[in-house]
Amino acid sequence: MDMNQYMGMFLEESREHLQSLNQSLLELESDPSALAVLDEIFRSAHTIKGMSATMGFTQIAELTHEMENVLDLLRKSVLKADPNIIDLLFKCVDTLEQLVESVANETELTIDVNPLVEKLRQVANNGGAAVTATPQSTHENTAAAQDQSPESCSQVELSDTEIQVVKAAHDQGLLAFEVKVELRENCVLKSARAYMVMSALEELGEVFKSIPAAEDLEQENFEFSFQVFLVTSAEEDKVQQTIMNISEIEAVTVIPCKVPVAEQKTDQPNPKKEVTPAGKPDKLVEHHVEKKIKSGQSVRVDIDKLDSLLNLVGELVINKTRLEQIGLTHKLTDLVETMEQMDRVTTDLQNVVMKVRMVPVGQVFNRFPRMVRDLSHELNKEINLIIQGEETELDRTVIDEIGDPLVHLLRNAIDHGVEHPEERQANGKDPVGEVRLIARHEGNNVIIMVTDDGKGINPEIIKAKCVEKGLITQAEADKMDANEAVRMVFYPGFSTSKVVTDVSGRGVGMDVVKTKIESLGGRVDVETKVNEGSIFKIRLPLTLAIIQALLVNICDEIYAIPLGSIDSTINITPGDIKTIQNQEVILLRGQIIPIVRLGKVLAIPEKANTEEPEELFVVIVHMGDHRAGIIVDTLIGQQEIVIKSLGKLLAGIKVIAGATILGNGQVALILDVGSLMQ
Repeated sequence: MDMNQYMGMFLEESREHLQSLNQSLLELESDPSALAVLDEIFRSAHTIKGMSATMGFTQIAELTHEMENVLDLLRKSVLKADPNIIDLLFKCVDTLEQLVESVANETELTIDVNPLVEKLRQVANNGGAAVTATPQSTHENTAAAQDQSPESCSQVELSDTEIQVVKAAHDQGLLAFEVKVELRENCVLKSARAYMVMSALEELGEVFKSIPAAEDLEQENFEFSFQVFLVTSAEEDKVQQTIMNISEIEAVTVIPCKVPVAEQKTDQPNPKKEVTPAGKPDKLVEHHVEKKIKSGQSVRVDIDKLDSLLNLVGELVINKTRLEQIGLTHKLTDLVETMEQMDRVTTDLQNVVMKVRMVPVGQVFNRFPRMVRDLSHELNKEINLIIQGEETELDRTVIDEIGDPLVHLLRNAIDHGVEHPEERQANGKDPVGEVRLIARHEGNNVIIMVTDDGKGINPEIIKAKCVEKGLITQAEADKMDANEAVRMVFYPGFSTSKVVTDVSGRGVGMDVVKTKIESLGGRVDVETKVNEGSIFKIRLPLTLAIIQALLVNICDEIYAIPLGSIDSTINITPGDIKTIQNQEVILLRGQIIPIVRLGKVLAIPEKANTEEPEELFVVIVHMGDHRAGIIVDTLIGQQEIVIKSLGKLLAGIKVIAGATILGNGQVALILDVGSLMQ
């Protein structure tokens, strides 16, 4: 069999399971008694082992196999998830990541897993020996041994977690059954019948275990029988009759799962609780259920194919606009009416494509808890990372690019923002520092903030450092206000660190962060207070492809201003413009708004013998909390535009964010509002 055709799937699923392992290990570290988390870790390790063994990657299979042995002892409470074991498991995950990436990069595997394998065996052997020496040393061990007896459910051994599910079901007045299903020998689509059985049982309650596992049932890795464990309020006969109504079922046996004897005594005083309706048992039960059979409602799609699809939709939008223009120019009523219909379809198609490309930022955020944990250990700091808004969606291309800047901001916050515990206590702060990673929608933008409650950035130190490094003169430093000084952290080559460490330096590489965010059409800013902390705020566009824009005219040239940056448009007279400190401003609703004359900024030659008109058109734009008014010649109107990059030759031009093609085929430049306001 040619395994290369499955390589992409192997890599993608392995990375997902490694990410899950990292998250689950962090949860286990905070709560070592969480059996459900242990089951999740075991399941991920088991899946990686199975996939790698099938693909012939023996090192990955061997390491995960030894991990399983240790995890199994943890699940049986033979071992305790102490910091040494957690650290060892984290090292195993790191090594697995390196191995998987080696496979992805088609590089030779030079990583020796034997030291880790040996350590895992030592941990497993020592744990097993300890139990053998004191088989009934504690009440817990006795209870665990009784729980693991086959008394629980037929001859099948249930895990501690599954026993807890059965207990919870009995406490709520629900029933737990083991359902043995035999298919007819001439059954052709066994997986389909298994799926129908699972679906029917899930109508009655919650399936918390199956033998073989759900994945094996889905892939027909079983003979003609399988077992399903169910929590339900339905009676035994009802369960049996429901399954027998499915065709090609030979026989069904329903066996009640009993509560373990040792625990039944302690549960006696508990009154019978209200019965939960079938299909909606307590959340505890839902939390422990095994992964259900996938119904095939989603598919994995190569991102390149989505990019191609988006490009095609972009071309469609451009040509639609051109046809509309032709219809209006030549007064072709039939064409205009037809294009109105086509506009609806095009808009729907575009919306669907954009939604398909949207992914939650949690895909990026999820990798940071592990990084923060390792970094705080390395720096002997205590950090509480709080993530908010991970469900916020962004275009896939933006998601792929923001990971590195966020890593940099987080490392800076932990290394140079948050103080050591003793220093924080001396300043009257909680010894545990707090770092927040927050995402939220704001209009057509997504805001991502990295905040810390550390020592903040002192603008006077920034100024002194800039002068020392020769970046600015003392006179320039004296003129700077605090906000301008703090923004110098984004200046190339700037750093306040006396010693450059492996971790970060406040300022080291911050120019790279700024450049990267700006290349995505975004903007990064910083707010800080000494001894209170800092907030790094990133504003990103939802998508980099198709946006709504206002077309304006300057000296016969057409420019596009993204609608997401526009507050309003107003008309003023030249007399409304005042000058304050050599800056033209207007007063709008009690607020002083600086004026930008677009023609002067773009150095467009003015027509000879033209007088300033009596009425001026001003587009009020905003960037964060700042506003400005852009004076243009005329307003053309709102239009959907497809953003095209300027190419390498014109890359890096400030004020211009890209270009678009209008309905008449003319190219219009898209203005970068952020640069205009600086």
